[in-house]
Amino acid sequence: MTKNILPKYVYHDRGYIRFIRRARSQSVMMNEDPGTPEFWDHYNRLLKGRMPVAAKRNFEALALSYFESDAFTKLKPRTKSDYRKYIEHIRKIWGTKDPQKIETKHIFSLLQANKGHWRQANYLVQVLVILLNHARLIGFLKKEHGNPAKGIPLLKQQGDGWEPWPDDVREEFEAMASSRARLIYELCIGTGQRIGDILKMRWDHVTGDEISVTQGKTDKPLLLPMTD
Repeated sequence: MTKNILPKYVYHDRGYIRFIRRARSQSVMMNEDPGTPEFWDHYNRLLKGRMPVAAKRNFEALALSYFESDAFTKLKPRTKSDYRKYIEHIRKIWGTKDPQKIETKHIFSLLQANKGHWRQANYLVQVLVILLNHARLIGFLKKEHGNPAKGIPLLKQQGDGWEPWPDDVREEFEAMASSRARLIYELCIGTGQRIGDILKMRWDHVTGDEISVTQGKTDKPLLLPMTD
């Protein structure tokens, strides 16, 4: 935990802002951005008296426990970033709720509320499966409760997915693209790898007519033939 130009009793805590006043047994997460009127209003209310402290067995405590677990710390940086994004969304809506009171119907409602963005909605459910599995490991969920996020049917992709560029669009791009944009374009087509892996490619990965790639998501090493 570090302090960085924040008012008294306010600290950076594992990527979040928290008001901690040990003499009064206060430990409250602050969702407001430091310096905003909403932040100062919350801060002044905390200074004046002890705010109700949420039950220890809640989604906020669950998220912090998961972030400290080996299961999370061993993830790839990109996966960590994705998980944090969706877990933070869950904390904002269910932070003070007891995981034992969350039922499958609540998670299904969350899925439906976000169905306008089907990929993000599905990811929320998938992250909840992981988070609630951790809840069982640390005793926040009893064995008989199972995992209420498991078995929820995910949303199907809307439409037919991404379509390849037609020849006339490719020809126009190839004629107008800068050398760097053209290089990235050819690497995307020629290797079929994720954009994050393509941006990490270096010239010393090229040997003869092959390029070596270690995928960031799977940690799988590949040796790919260069296209013409």
